[in-house]
Amino acid sequence: MKRPAENARRSVGGKPLLTLLLLLGVCLFAGGCDLKMPWDPKPKPKTEAEAPADEGGGESEPPTPVNELDFLPPDMKKLPFEEVNIPTHDGLVIYGRLYDPSLKPEGADESAAADSTSSDGETEYKGPKYPLVILLHGLDRDHTTWSNLPVSLVKAGYAVFAIDLRGHGKSTTTVHQRRVTWRLFQPEHWKQMSKDVDEVIQFFQKSEDHPEVDGKNTALMGAKLGANVAVFSARDMQPVVKAMVLISPGLDYKGIIPSEAIIDYTNPALLITTQDDPYSYKSTERLYNWLLGLKALQVYKKIGDGTDMLSHQSALGQNITEWLIHQMPSAAIQKPEPVETITVAPEAPTEDKAAAPTEGNAAKPATPPAKKASETPRKAPPKKPIAKPAAKRSKAKAPKSAPKTPAASSPDNSQPPIPGG
Repeated sequence: MKRPAENARRSVGGKPLLTLLLLLGVCLFAGGCDLKMPWDPKPKPKTEAEAPADEGGGESEPPTPVNELDFLPPDMKKLPFEEVNIPTHDGLVIYGRLYDPSLKPEGADESAAADSTSSDGETEYKGPKYPLVILLHGLDRDHTTWSNLPVSLVKAGYAVFAIDLRGHGKSTTTVHQRRVTWRLFQPEHWKQMSKDVDEVIQFFQKSEDHPEVDGKNTALMGAKLGANVAVFSARDMQPVVKAMVLISPGLDYKGIIPSEAIIDYTNPALLITTQDDPYSYKSTERLYNWLLGLKALQVYKKIGDGTDMLSHQSALGQNITEWLIHQMPSAAIQKPEPVETITVAPEAPTEDKAAAPTEGNAAKPATPPAKKASETPRKAPPKKPIAKPAAKRSKAKAPKSAPKTPAASSPDNSQPPIPGG
């Protein structure tokens, strides 16, 4: 009779254990499902800054990226631009920013533009055509690395197109949204960069959306890797590329060897280097010697290399612009005054002093008649000294012909003894 009682006690005593296990399971389930339990602490109220991020019902937006304009010089921030995307033959989209004098800043009155007229509902461009300058940056850089150089070129009357090379900046996607980066490039991908530049030049030659750009008059400016790329494109598009500027080029950047193409380039070229980069300094000297056309070399000290030279040497951008004005002029370009004085100054000393007064103002012609009157009496006295040297020469010839010692010389030497004597 005791066994049933003991079994009953055991069954009653096991219920609390089962209840605890059930409660533990409920707590674990509530924690995994994010259920609110009575004993959970009350949530803190949201601030005004946190409330809009969760009220949308979706995930909170990532922090806004840093504006690239914050790192540009003040003049570049004010310079208006147009974003242009150019698809290449293999589907990659080349991104660039176009700066040209016809663009106006935001808020400007576009109705006052006199260079465009409307006919049949379409806008026809009637303004000047600006020569095109294409900027090619170095490795791991982008279109924002040129400091104030675009400002100087636009003021001189050039259209500037600063691009992102293949796999750099915003030139990293194809038309099919495939990602491309230079960090995974093979040798053939690096050599494709010059072909991209060729297609950019051809785009502006045929583009109807940019009639103000003169794609048939183009100059290429490259820095480091971009300089090597510019050499190949300048050779391939030489009838169109009128001038080339190379900043800190190298004999070999990523398998792009400019010596293979620079010999075939005969248009004007400007090479710029610095002694801070020994490799580029020696490479630039050798490339300069291989050039066959009109060329110039500028060497700087302690101003960095590549496009860093433009920010450390403020006058470098203006020097490049002035050189380009002489090599690729245009009716839209206004030459700065320093350039005109440099070209005129060396011509003035070569002219005679007597000719200088005749080129002056109208008040100066009054003096030449007085000088002519004074010159006429002076002509009589000079005749007497002219006759005296003739007599001396006749006396000097007699003694020289008498001795036989000069007879040993050739007969040709008998006539020139006058200057020798």
